[in-house]
Amino acid sequence: MVMRRDVNLGLLFLIIATLIIFAGFTVYYQTTFKNISNEYKTKLSELEKVSSDLESKKQQLTQTSQTLQLKETREQDLSEKYTDVTGQKEQLEKDKATLQTELTITKNDLASKLAELSQTQSALQAKTAELAKTITVYENKIDNLNEEIGCLEDEMAKADAEEGSC
Repeated sequence: MVMRRDVNLGLLFLIIATLIIFAGFTVYYQTTFKNISNEYKTKLSELEKVSSDLESKKQQLTQTSQTLQLKETREQDLSEKYTDVTGQKEQLEKDKATLQTELTITKNDLASKLAELSQTQSALQAKTAELAKTITVYENKIDNLNEEIGCLEDEMAKADAEEGSC
């Protein structure tokens, strides 16, 4: 019985030791699990923060990309407009040079025509004055001839009257 008691007591110590070890391992694992759980929660919150930061950066990148595309489109449009305007400017400069040449030619022609007109007017005035003198001369001759005709008619009338009285 002593042995049985020793065996039972040894068994009891073994069971208590096992329970204490089991309780120690349980506390150790529970503490380790809490630490791991807390670390997991911390890492999860950091991951969520990084994920939200990444999402905001992605949105910023998308906006930047859209802005860049818009700027490239505008730049291309402005480049095309610049090319068009440059072409129009060159054409207008050519047209201007042509028109200035034509204007110079037209001014020279006008000056020459004005000189011709002035000469023609001078000649016309001279001819008009000459014609007026000629008309005056012929009017005087006509007046003289009319007077002679009047005198001749008077003489004829006198001659007819003298013939009729005879």
